[in-house]
Amino acid sequence: MTTEASIIVIGAGIVGTATARALQRAGHPVTLLDSAEPGRATSYGNAGFIAIDHVLPLARPSTLKRLPQMLMDRNGPLTVHPPSIPHLLPWMARFARAAYSRAEVRKGTDSFGPLMAEANVAWKAEIQASGLGELFKTRGALYVYESELSFAAGAEERELQRAKGTDFEIVDGNRARELAPGLSSHIVRGVYYSHGMHTINPYRVVTTLAERFVADGGTVMRARVRGFTRSGNQVTSVRLTDSELPAKAVVIAAGRASGELTRLLGFNAPLVAERGYHVMLAPDNVRFDMPVSPAERGFFITPMEDGLRVAGTVELAAPHQPPSWHRADLLIRHLKDIFPGVGGAELSRWIGERPSLPDFRPAIGRAPRLANVYCGYGHQHVGLTLATATGRLIARQMEGEELPTALAACDPGRFG
Repeated sequence: MTTEASIIVIGAGIVGTATARALQRAGHPVTLLDSAEPGRATSYGNAGFIAIDHVLPLARPSTLKRLPQMLMDRNGPLTVHPPSIPHLLPWMARFARAAYSRAEVRKGTDSFGPLMAEANVAWKAEIQASGLGELFKTRGALYVYESELSFAAGAEERELQRAKGTDFEIVDGNRARELAPGLSSHIVRGVYYSHGMHTINPYRVVTTLAERFVADGGTVMRARVRGFTRSGNQVTSVRLTDSELPAKAVVIAAGRASGELTRLLGFNAPLVAERGYHVMLAPDNVRFDMPVSPAERGFFITPMEDGLRVAGTVELAAPHQPPSWHRADLLIRHLKDIFPGVGGAELSRWIGERPSLPDFRPAIGRAPRLANVYCGYGHQHVGLTLATATGRLIARQMEGEELPTALAACDPGRFG
């Protein structure tokens, strides 16, 4: 058993690793704990875009209205893994209640504003502090539309973005093709975010953060958590398979698996696997250097250092289900529709389990009824975007600061 108590951050994905760095810089001894190497799970395969334009939760009336049609379309941007339906029904009922409630939707929009503002500042600071500059590019981002109807459907989100100070430019199809050469002639509209930033290798972002963390005195440990030892409202140690770590405090940042840990601590985190896929292709005929997202189809096309990454879609599933690889095949077909002639041989494909709560707001802050347990999970599509913001917010709360009022909507205790 280690004799000196440290803050134990459970989960070495992008959220956990960024949180460990933030706590380390605040002067705390920190141990970063995971059963796998840093960055090897869901953080490995995301689309790489820092999506500070994201201001609306997926749980909202317009999504609920389209949901039956979307779920019946096996090739649509959102689907359900059929064998998982019995497991998903309670979560889907909670999702429907959150999407139907004006108050819950308002909580989502009000919380994403300060979160994205914090993310914008936090990533710039982290890139400088951890020497990540070679892994990020600020080339903008382009959302493209295949019909005027679908462009009009995005008006609500654009108005919210404008109100919150997000810079963007609405362009026609010709201008979109200038910004991203090779786009299909049938693209009619685009929205260009000139300040958009992306990483050319999400996995290397996590491993580099972990390396800097260790170089500055942090500890990375591979082990599986089996339980916790408590004294009153404090967790005093984290129990592993064959050892025990004394804990000054604990941060739960284990992605979808966080729900298994919170149950051991007596509170609920109804997380499901919002499965995403990616395919890496040889970068044949790629003449654009920013992420491009066909809005109707729900995926991203991102040039990266190892090739062209085509990533996205949503497939709700129970944990540990076999992949539905036709979803990856679908991404390739979508790419050929949007960028004819772009992308060469397939290099690899991947599936990851995004951690999603039914109201599509993350859980950030102190755990219910526990004085020294903090949470950072449930970030769904925006884990990369909100990782550094989450770490900074948790570090501040540990120092006694209050979280912004709007982030009460992200209270980890809201599910009981």
